[in-house]
Amino acid sequence: MRPDESSQRARAPPPAPSLRASALTPAPPPPRPPRRSRRSYWAASPPRRAGLRAYSAREQRSAEPAAGRPCGMLRSTSTVTLLSGGGARAPGAPSRRANVCRLRLTVPPENPVSEQSEKKIERKEQYPDLSNGEPARKLPQGVVYGVVRRSDQNQQKEMVVYGWSTNQLKEEMNYIKDVRATLEKVRKRMYGDYDEMRRKIRQLTQELSVSQAQQDYLENHIQTQSSALDSFNAMNSALASDSIDLQKTLVDVTLENSDIKDQIRNLQQTYEASMDKLREKQRQLEVAQVENKLLRMKVESSQEANAEVMREMTKKLYSQYEEKLHEEQQKHNAEKEALLEETNSFLKAIEEANKKMLAAEISLEEKDQRIGELDRLIERMEKERHQLQLQLLEHETEMSGEITDSDKERYQQLEEASASLRERIRHLDDMVHCQQKKVKQMVEEIMSHELFSRFSLRLVGR
Repeated sequence: MRPDESSQRARAPPPAPSLRASALTPAPPPPRPPRRSRRSYWAASPPRRAGLRAYSAREQRSAEPAAGRPCGMLRSTSTVTLLSGGGARAPGAPSRRANVCRLRLTVPPENPVSEQSEKKIERKEQYPDLSNGEPARKLPQGVVYGVVRRSDQNQQKEMVVYGWSTNQLKEEMNYIKDVRATLEKVRKRMYGDYDEMRRKIRQLTQELSVSQAQQDYLENHIQTQSSALDSFNAMNSALASDSIDLQKTLVDVTLENSDIKDQIRNLQQTYEASMDKLREKQRQLEVAQVENKLLRMKVESSQEANAEVMREMTKKLYSQYEEKLHEEQQKHNAEKEALLEETNSFLKAIEEANKKMLAAEISLEEKDQRIGELDRLIERMEKERHQLQLQLLEHETEMSGEITDSDKERYQQLEEASASLRERIRHLDDMVHCQQKKVKQMVEEIMSHELFSRFSLRLVGR
């Protein structure tokens, strides 16, 4: 026996390829594979093609001599091994009555072999080949065989024939069909239809174009709003300058009030001086009366000596004194009445000026409070408008992103919220405009009132 042949017999034959195992481990599909039919899918893999290459017993007998003579002079050795399926089976497993017949065909190497060695090999091959402790027996009828060719490392070519029963083959084929159907369903669930994906992509591109147009419109609207904000800032600066002018006018009014107070103080000083003069006149009158008494006493004492002369002199002096006294009293009364009338007129003018000044101060304070309230209201409205614009920008940035099918409701909600925010911003702009008109009217009223008060104070001063 040749060493190559003994090594071939020592090696165990390869096990039969399982159709179920090959069907359970398909290649993973690509992300969007083209649809393939079952025929092309089955014909793509060589192991399946080799497993399904089945021959009948008659074709196998006709194929064996052809395989045994590759060059016309080569000889082939064959061994038939019958394996029963009831060897090692788990308890409780269903029993399959399937006998597997393995036929090994060995093609000898190309180097020539002597006839004696070939005769020895033929004699040794006459002994029955035992596999798993069972003698070789005739192949059963109704069995399908499959031939698998392979080449060894020792440059030996082998052909292994696997046999299955028709029921087992049908069962394997039905199982493979079920597995393929389930895999097809899984592939459709995972990746969907290609046409449906194209339609969705087209729809998404249309929605993206619409959202781009909306974004352009919103950018233009934001630019107009920013220009409106600039105009509002200019109006606020004008209002600030007007408030500064109002403060200047208030300072002028206070200065004028201080001047009026100085005038009143001067009037009081003149009144006190006139009263001092009146007291001095009364004192002089008392002194004259005392002198008159003294003269009377002198006259009485000198009556005896110079009665008639003294009488005449006293009469003259007394008459002169009475005339002077009467004139002085008349002058004093006239000056007193003039001073009283002047002081009364000044007091009335001062009271009227004080009343007007108090009324003007009260009205100015009320208008200042009102202007301050309006300014605070305008600031709050501008802050609220700024917050609304920030919310609108957030909604617009969120709307400008990619939109999926699950975000359509969110996109509609954002559109409604942005529309309501624009309406609120427009309403706030109208309210700010109205409040600014009110502030302007009040400023004009304050300016006119100040002009009137200045004119009246000038008239009073004259």
